[in-house]
Parts: sequence; structure tokens; C-alpha cells
Amino acid sequence: MNIKVFFLILCLSACFFESYGQEFSLDKNKQYTPVAIGFWNVENFYDTLNDPLKNDEEFLPDGTYAWGTMKYKNKLEHLSTVISMMGTESTPDGLAVLGVCEIENKTVLQDLANTPKLKSRKYKIAHIEGPDRRGVDVAMLYNPKYFSLTSMSAHTVKLVTDNTYPTRDELLVNGKLLGEDFHFIICHWPSRRGGTISEVNRIAAAKVAQKIIDSLLTINAQAKIILMGDLNDDPTDKSVKTLNTVAKAKDVKNGTMFNAMETYFKRGIGTLAYNDSWNLFDQQIMTPALVQGNYKTLNFYSSHIFDSSFVKETEGKYKGYPLRTHSGGTYTNGYSDHFSVYSIFLKEHDK
Repeated sequence: MNIKVFFLILCLSACFFESYGQEFSLDKNKQYTPVAIGFWNVENFYDTLNDPLKNDEEFLPDGTYAWGTMKYKNKLEHLSTVISMMGTESTPDGLAVLGVCEIENKTVLQDLANTPKLKSRKYKIAHIEGPDRRGVDVAMLYNPKYFSLTSMSAHTVKLVTDNTYPTRDELLVNGKLLGEDFHFIICHWPSRRGGTISEVNRIAAAKVAQKIIDSLLTINAQAKIILMGDLNDDPTDKSVKTLNTVAKAKDVKNGTMFNAMETYFKRGIGTLAYNDSWNLFDQQIMTPALVQGNYKTLNFYSSHIFDSSFVKETEGKYKGYPLRTHSGGTYTNGYSDHFSVYSIFLKEHDK
């Protein structure tokens, strides 16, 4: 992509998405290949079939939410619309990688990948069935034009408050992104149910993630690792800070990681809202090798929150909040109770 065009698109995109610019300068005499990597909590993305091994009864045609074919198709249409747009202000291919949570199974992702708006990208799926009692998992969609998978593994998180109750695994996906070794950790940390006592569960989840990261860095100190997920805590909370995160890319050093969403949060911007307060649970956290300001290899350029007007409530007391699929038990035919997030990475290429 011509670099002048690249800069123009980034400027125009500020009109539609919350964006936080990179702290490193670009050489205007060089050209760059952009890569978009995103995450989204897609809010209760269930199919319409009963799985006797999961607590999915609410999301059946005769369940509490009367979750039938029409609503399922609407959900597919809404999710595919947003995903098809994410990152396209920087690259016509859109997202190369998308981490997701709150999906029931691999089938719903296959249906999503086959929607008219996404089918041409030929997304593949990285997913391991998890133990969550509610039946929701984490997973990853990836465009094989950019990413090739080599392995994946699930890592158990145990609740400190009740280690007999199964919660979501953390999914480690290893492969090559534009030919470079990359590692993605997809998370959906334990909920805040129970109040402040639940914090220990998210700290435990952070320690599982840190163990994964440390093991990868032991093998390769320059490993490129992105942890992304709904962490059910904000960037400045104790659980997230367990990962030794910093808000500015220029402050990253060995032993720390860059949280691309912390600056947003400190500006009062969030991805979900509750009781007139914004939270930013949806985060992307990166190892030092991704924020060196040197685009000889893939490096971070900018982060974004997809909060275009059509994914927001437009009136009433929830005006400006994410437009949910259900609200107070009522079907609202929306997108999700979370905004999605993504980051742009650049790599120099020959003219």
C-alpha cells in the first residue's frame, strides 16, 4: 500500500472509530504492509440446538430468550457486518486475526466465517472445547493469507473461590504471521460475580497467562506474544497489573508489557458500560518485541475501539452504550454488550 494513501486513510478513520496513535514515527520514504489484529466479546453467541453437556437451555427456541433461527441469522448478520469493517481503514483485507469469546462451539464460528460478508476471506478457526459450565469458549479466527497455524493448546484456570466450578480456559495459538513466529493468548477471565471477593479469581487467571508468557520468553526472549481478551477488569486493576503492563509503548522494557488499551481507559473511554460508568475489559497486551518502533519486522502502530454509531444505543437512558442482543431480558436485535477492539501492525516492504 502506498504510504501516502495509508496516512490518508488513518486520518479519515478518526471520524468513525476511537483511535490512539502510535508513539513512533514512520519514514515517509518507505512503504508498509499493515496487519489488523482484533478481539471481540460477541455476547452469548449460541446456536439453536440443545447440547446436553452444556447449560444452553436459555438459548433454545423454547428457552427464556426464544433463540430461534431468525434471531440466530440476525446475530450472524450483525457480527459479520462489524467484523467485515474492522481494520479496513488501514488494509482492504480487514482483520488478519480475530480473538473471540462467548461462543458456544466451533459450528457458530463456521457459520460466521461462511456469511456473505466474510466468506471471501476464507477464515479458519482455532478452537478447543472448554469446560465452562455455561458452555461458552474462547477461540480465534484467522485469515490463512496472513497467518498459518502450527499448534494450539488450552490452559486451565481454576477459581480460587470455588476450584470445583469450571471456568474458561486460556487458548494459546502458535503460528506464523507474515512469516514471523507469533503467539496469541485468547482469554475470558472470571467474572465479577460476587463482588470484590472475585478479584482473586482474575489474579489467578493472570498468573496462568504469565506462566505461558514466561515459558515462551524463556525459549525466545524476543518472542512476539499478544494476549487479548475480555479480562473482566480494567487496565489499571490489580489482576491486569500482575502482568507488569505499562500504558505507553515507549516505556516498555524487559519484564514489562504494553497494554494498548490503558491510555483509552485513562481518557475515560471504555468498551462496555454499567450504571452510568464505563469499563474497558477488552484489551490487547504485547511483549516488548512488538513495540520497538522498528518496522523491519511486524510492530505495533495504533489501537482502535470500533464504536461506530450503528453499534450504539441511540436513545433513552442507555444512549451511547453498546447495542446489545438482549437488554433486561428483552430482545433488542443488537450486536454485543461490548465494543470490539483492534490494533494495526506494520512491516516495511520493498517498493
